[in-house]
Amino acid sequence: MLVDRYGRPFLKLRVAVNDVCNFSCIFCHFEGQLRGVGRLLNADDYGFLVDVLSKVGVRDYKLTGGEPLLRSDIVDIVRKMNRDGVEISMTTNGFRLAELAEDLAAAGLRRVNVSVHTTDPEKFSKVAGVPKEWFRRVLDGVHAAVKAGMKVKLNAVLLKGINDDRESLRSLVKLAASIGASIQLIELMPVGLGSRVFGDLRASADEVAELLEGMGARPAYTRKDLHNRPILRLAGVDVEIVKNWNNPYFCAGCTTMRLTSDGKLKPCLYREPVVDLYGPIKERDAKRVYEAVSRAVYVREPTFKLKIDYSSSL
Repeated sequence: MLVDRYGRPFLKLRVAVNDVCNFSCIFCHFEGQLRGVGRLLNADDYGFLVDVLSKVGVRDYKLTGGEPLLRSDIVDIVRKMNRDGVEISMTTNGFRLAELAEDLAAAGLRRVNVSVHTTDPEKFSKVAGVPKEWFRRVLDGVHAAVKAGMKVKLNAVLLKGINDDRESLRSLVKLAASIGASIQLIELMPVGLGSRVFGDLRASADEVAELLEGMGARPAYTRKDLHNRPILRLAGVDVEIVKNWNNPYFCAGCTTMRLTSDGKLKPCLYREPVVDLYGPIKERDAKRVYEAVSRAVYVREPTFKLKIDYSSSL
């Protein structure tokens, strides 16, 4: 296991498999990478990377993009990455999920996060920048994933005046309960397009959590393995609160790094890549991959650090 200077183990890797998307969400951070970078790793490359990293304790891989389901070989990517002791999951806008869910599950995809920021088709259209009719297609994908046996989590970025009110939250919980899904409420981040709307649309995750508690939600547990995220339970649904901005407790519990679609390793969404794995992966050089990843872990540090005031004790 690789552990950084702050005692945080590297256990999870977010893998951006492409740099394109068919949605135009108003807050998109695009995983903190550039669009249209060009070069891509193939399915065999990802399989090799899992072989190397799983030996040092990285067993959790989340496929992202862009929109990962736009890759024609996405099922093959999942299949080549899948092996005993490794869990493959995915974050998707759900547009192609209905047609691919069964094949993805058969290839080894166990969990899927689907972006459902609101259950209102009109608001959905405004947020995602797509026709409101596409909302039904996303819901069809959610149901297909459930039918295929995958665990489903609904991702909702909290947006002031759009989905941070009691009725919107109740509607999301009702949808999740009807299909046996959980919910992830994500605080807006000032990254990518999110920086343009941060001041106007940021809704406080703390305030939303208080609203949920007023609706009857109760603390369930805390995800110590991932950013110390608190989990509330409402109407039988687990609601995960992702409060990442300016939150040192979130950073203190981070066990994740990110691989860009062109093979560069980022220690954090807010930081630039620190090593380029593209060449070593293509050359199947496990030693160079391990050494580069070790360097990345060494320089990794929390973006937001806890500040302790000792003046009161002096």
